[in-house]
Amino acid sequence: MKQAYLLYLLLLCFTIAHSQERTTSYDTTPLKTVLTDVEKQFKISISYNSKIVQGKTITLKNVPATLLEILNIITAQTDLIFQKINAKNYILKQPKIKKDPLTERTIDLDKVLISNYLTTGFSKNVDGAIEAVPKKFQTLPGFVEPDVLQSVQLIPGIQSPDETSTGLNIRGGTPDQNLILWDGIKMYQYDHFFGMISSFNPYLIENVKIYKNAASARYGNHISGVIDIKSHSKIPKKTKIGLGANMIYVDAFVHQPIGEKVAVIASFRRSYSDVFETVTFDEFSEQIFQNTKITDNAGTFNDALSLTNNTFYFIDFTAKIIAELSENSQLSVSSIVSKNELDFVSQFDEINRRTDDDLSINNRGIGVTWKNNWNKKFATKLSVTASRYNFEYIGQELLSNLFDYETVKKNKVLDVGVHIELEYKLNTKNAFIGGYELSINELDYTIGKQSDVIFDPDFLITSENSKNTVHAIFGEHRFKANDWTIFTGIRGSYATVINNFFFEPRIHVSKKLNELFNVTLSAERQFQFISQIIELETQNFGLENQVWVAANDHTIPVLRSEQVSIGGNFQYNSWNVDVETYYKKINNLTTLTRGFDLENTTLSIGESTITGLDVLVKKRFYNFTSLVSYALTRNEFKFDNLNNTNPFSGNFDIRHYLSLIQSAKFGNLELSLGWRYRTSRPYTLALGLEGDTADTVEIQYGETNGERLQAYHRLDFSAKYELKPFKNKDLKASLGFSLLNMYNQKNILNRSYRVILNRENAEFQLRTIDKISLGRTPNFMLRLEF
Repeated sequence: MKQAYLLYLLLLCFTIAHSQERTTSYDTTPLKTVLTDVEKQFKISISYNSKIVQGKTITLKNVPATLLEILNIITAQTDLIFQKINAKNYILKQPKIKKDPLTERTIDLDKVLISNYLTTGFSKNVDGAIEAVPKKFQTLPGFVEPDVLQSVQLIPGIQSPDETSTGLNIRGGTPDQNLILWDGIKMYQYDHFFGMISSFNPYLIENVKIYKNAASARYGNHISGVIDIKSHSKIPKKTKIGLGANMIYVDAFVHQPIGEKVAVIASFRRSYSDVFETVTFDEFSEQIFQNTKITDNAGTFNDALSLTNNTFYFIDFTAKIIAELSENSQLSVSSIVSKNELDFVSQFDEINRRTDDDLSINNRGIGVTWKNNWNKKFATKLSVTASRYNFEYIGQELLSNLFDYETVKKNKVLDVGVHIELEYKLNTKNAFIGGYELSINELDYTIGKQSDVIFDPDFLITSENSKNTVHAIFGEHRFKANDWTIFTGIRGSYATVINNFFFEPRIHVSKKLNELFNVTLSAERQFQFISQIIELETQNFGLENQVWVAANDHTIPVLRSEQVSIGGNFQYNSWNVDVETYYKKINNLTTLTRGFDLENTTLSIGESTITGLDVLVKKRFYNFTSLVSYALTRNEFKFDNLNNTNPFSGNFDIRHYLSLIQSAKFGNLELSLGWRYRTSRPYTLALGLEGDTADTVEIQYGETNGERLQAYHRLDFSAKYELKPFKNKDLKASLGFSLLNMYNQKNILNRSYRVILNRENAEFQLRTIDKISLGRTPNFMLRLEF
């Protein structure tokens, strides 16, 4: 832990050196406090509506000596303007804003609770959602691009135990239990490079809403978190083009107006590893492909006698058409395509042996949305979406004319949805949301293996096709008055296959105690009709061994969860403290749930009980920001046929998560250093083997999840510099550098076991399979926008 102590001293010295505040300065001080000081200092009176100063702050190294100077600075930092009545009286007000063809309408009443929640571009709303705007992000440690799904992992309660961008565990849930939307399109695959990069181009994202609890009643079919991503929705005034490259991929985007009423927004991104491999690609590959058929085959024979070829690439494409039908009506069409292709060939000519593994994963979606603001109080939205996920793997092994072995795995999902939503704002205190949602899902999978041996042909295929239609109606009431904000909602769903009704109530209450403190209470019940299970037939390949399946009334039950949380936040000058504790119960889990590594052939139904504490502490001083993100989690499983029905640690029962972030900005230069630490993950210890033939040998295990791996820690760094290299004001360039795992810590992410045959003595042996974390990994970025 020497590195940890060194880091602690570094961050401590960094903080102390810059934390001394002078009395003649303001450091993200609430605007209301600054206005009070100005009134006292210059003996004037400033009149204003308290709502327009809420959430606004002022930062000044030295307070100007004259009244005019400080009023101009306040205007520059808040976009509010002063109207002079006479020498002693002023009015602070919002400037008149020219209306767009369609102004984005929302009925959130004074929605921002905390601005700059993590860093610039993040805010926490009064409904409990955390909102992110990628184009405003300050550099975060380890990132050269503003990857949304990587950035949200700094939010306490959201973690990725496998280090991937998309393996998000939100308060103890698994990734498939989250609802991920792109412009209302449900995404079943949203990663590249087997999770290392998200498939959402950040330069087309307008905003993201993240819910850890009590999401709006408009969202259904999930039992964990919600990540709702929306692309740009406004008609650009002029053409904007962006080009970029890092050590994994190249990308481009364009915002193109077609007249004043129509615009096209598009992006394209592609990896180039099939043409040229970088050190970043090599490090990612080493982490992803370890302990898989790819690395095993590559190292089986002498390089001089064998030939291997690993071709891998990914592509994503997004396009959107926006049309302003009238001043209050907008029609948009969004589409997204994500594709990953892997082709691995291993050939050993000496014995005429060849293996060929082809893997294709893609997700395509399209959505049409019509929004109309009928008047100042009433608005409607109609969306029709379709999403298709397709996974296909074929693995072949041929040995001369004696042996032909093939493994097949296919998984397809077709999701068609209709969403109708009505919004009505009764007055300044009350607003209502109501609507109907239709979801039609078709899922099928085929898993099998076949062999053609001259003396023993064999064939085994498992296949299933299912279809489920869910009708849902939802309603929500939003109330705000006298420092109280109360959101109540209910969603009722009818699943045709199961022939049953499901009711999902939820409530979120926020109370402002004074200018410094705010408390919250949230509670909800949720159901999920589609989830992922683990299949074991293709595990020898080593990648992506989960499939999407629909719940039914016999083997796969409908997932159900209840969650309640209580919290509060404190804001004073440049301090921000956010604390929340929660209790979460998940029912109808099966032993096929993601995360189980045991080759358990007995289907068992169980439950998960999760308790936790999320803490975020942030302090700003001058050009520096210090952030501490901490999560305490306890996750227990209980299954009918496991561990003698006694509770045991859940698969991702990692008790403590800690992130220390130190960021700084000096003009156009941004720097960020971050240290991540988490305690050990549980695993089940293998005691040995039983049996001595291929048909009888099996692994004997000890107590389920009764052992723990070592603790995890890593130090990351990022830097970004923006410049305008030419006199053309519209051309902007950005240079970025990141270094993941600076001191090259070897962390064990997961431990499993495998039975192997020792060819020297023809005996079966037990092998321990450890998955090691990403090593020291640099990355560079260059972008041009004009």
